[in-house]
Amino acid sequence: MQPSLINLLSASNITIFMLIFTRLSGMIQNAPFFSNVQAPMLVKIWFCATVAFLIYPFVQTSKTYIIPKNMVEFLILIAFEFLIGYLIGFVANLILEGVRMAGSILSIQTGLSMSEALDPATGVSSPELSRIYVYIAILVFLATGAYQMLFMVVFGSFNHIPIGTFPFFDITSINSFVMLFAQIFKVAFGVAFPVFSVLLISDILLGITSKMMPQMNIYMVALPVKIYIGLFLVLIFLAKTSTYLKGVIINYIQALGLMFT
Repeated sequence: MQPSLINLLSASNITIFMLIFTRLSGMIQNAPFFSNVQAPMLVKIWFCATVAFLIYPFVQTSKTYIIPKNMVEFLILIAFEFLIGYLIGFVANLILEGVRMAGSILSIQTGLSMSEALDPATGVSSPELSRIYVYIAILVFLATGAYQMLFMVVFGSFNHIPIGTFPFFDITSINSFVMLFAQIFKVAFGVAFPVFSVLLISDILLGITSKMMPQMNIYMVALPVKIYIGLFLVLIFLAKTSTYLKGVIINYIQALGLMFT
């Protein structure tokens, strides 16, 4: 016998759908690419609703969820579901923060740190070189299908942290969080090191030149030279940087999945 529309739109089913939608909304709010795209809020809401509609049958048939008994419990669960999703998106977005840090380091080294502009994704001013590296990382994120892996992490989290249960993180989960946070500096060092090392050598050579010819205003020559060298090196290492980010992003999302699945 086919279920009636009244049974489909029962209070328990609507509650489950809203909690799934809330967890997805928290993830979309801070996840790579989704938080960077300046799409209308209504588009994001409908996107979350569509994905929640696709996930709902699997969560509903698992029978691992707990339905809140009153409005107070429902509001508490709404807050926790958003927190879980936001935490997944926040940790995933740390990989972009590492790339942004690499761009900031190279901007200081090349002298481009003075050319800052407002980043609409973060709401703060950042060097143009940082934004370029972030856009490259987002393109790699899409090209490698990491966004699909991120949705799989959210889907798996409904089994690891079922609806209606409060998240509990043991010492293993905390250690995993610390390791993922440490990846920021690893990514920043890995992206910036090839260009930074060459610029460091150029600084040493310019310092030696300044000592050999003290009458020459080496700083007036060094600034434009370092800018040209820095931009040239960024283009030279662009393919290698993309390959490096491809492996880092995939490994990072897989490690994130182990925490929530």
